[in-house]
Amino acid sequence: MDIGMVLTPLVLISVVIFVAWPLLKEKREFMPQEGTELEIAQEEKDNVISNLKDIEMDFRMGKLSEEDYQVLREDFKLRAMKAIRKLESLEEKRNTRKARN
Repeated sequence: MDIGMVLTPLVLISVVIFVAWPLLKEKREFMPQEGTELEIAQEEKDNVISNLKDIEMDFRMGKLSEEDYQVLREDFKLRAMKAIRKLESLEEKRNTRKARN
């Protein structure tokens, strides 16, 4: 039996799992969490930024193709912007409430 016939499918499966893992992981993070809305928003922002750093590192290490890198990077940049806007909005509301009291 040729070793290539065994290794090729295993490598292919590993690459698919590696590329899909951040997307699967991200969906799990949106499950209900405990904590204030502000804490949850901060955690979401931190998670998205961490994922962006991981994507960058994986690309530099040659684990992602240029195309996969660009797609993932753009997706997570949009998620980061949304998370930052949400966090800023919640902080603004909190500060407004504090100023009224």
